[in-house]
Amino acid sequence: MKKILLSLLGLVLFLFIVLSIGLDEIVKSLMAINPVMFLAVFVPLTVSVFLKGAKQKLILSPFKEGTSLFENTKIWLVGFFFGTASPAKSGDTVRALYLRNNFGISLGEGLAVVFVERILDIAFLFAFAFMGLFLLVLPAQADQGIVFPLVAFFVLFAAALLLLLKKNLLRIVVRPFFNMFAPEKFKQSLKEGFNDFYKAISVYKSKKRHAFGVGLLTVLSWFVVFVQLYVIALALSINVPFLLFVSVVPVILLVEALPISISGLGTREAASVVMLGLLGVAGALAISFSITVLVFNLLIATAGFLIFNSMKKPI
Repeated sequence: MKKILLSLLGLVLFLFIVLSIGLDEIVKSLMAINPVMFLAVFVPLTVSVFLKGAKQKLILSPFKEGTSLFENTKIWLVGFFFGTASPAKSGDTVRALYLRNNFGISLGEGLAVVFVERILDIAFLFAFAFMGLFLLVLPAQADQGIVFPLVAFFVLFAAALLLLLKKNLLRIVVRPFFNMFAPEKFKQSLKEGFNDFYKAISVYKSKKRHAFGVGLLTVLSWFVVFVQLYVIALALSINVPFLLFVSVVPVILLVEALPISISGLGTREAASVVMLGLLGVAGALAISFSITVLVFNLLIATAGFLIFNSMKKPI
């Protein structure tokens, strides 16, 4: 029911934005897309997918060394497929099951791998969003109304992260829900997974050099994603300087991750109109950009779906 409501909310918001800006203008801008530049998007797209697989492989290495980059990339794609079909990419945690089954680690360790990757991604986007806004956008005396929501979002993220990292505190918070909703036959395995997760998290604290390498790979992978998105913008004749473009894109990606729609539908379009509007991009072009991003996300998700159908199911 929740998933249906979120889908409807996102769809309603999407339709409202499209009708407000004008469907004819949006279609016109989409039809004018440069086909050569559109095809060129597949180059950074492919690189970024394998970089995601490489990052997962590196985060996994404290628990399982020598895993295949190809297998890690396949599992990441399966996770992306489930994440695309769920709010805030929460379905991405399906990856933990595949990591457990394919590489022989515990479920808690698999969840830790997914958790660390997601936290690093969101932390990087926040850092880049603040840096871009305060160094590039706001000095140009653009609309400063985005600052408060971004700060509020960051405070909520930090509070949630603090709660997740406090094992005893989180245990107190979730215990009533666990006792009420967890099936009896799964309670013991869930408890073991909970404890394994925190044991796995503690492993990362002692691996400073490893953490530095993961951080560098996170920066590199997101840089390639920014290039991919910039090529999409150029294909649509959104001609803004790369640094200015990169300064607003992280906010769009953060809003897309909010758990209030499926696959960011509606929220991504709203954020694109606001943030690209700061750079003087017309609403129709901003929506066209968002729709094209969605198309490529669905292509990646389709690849993940095909891989999922060819793999042994984790449960």
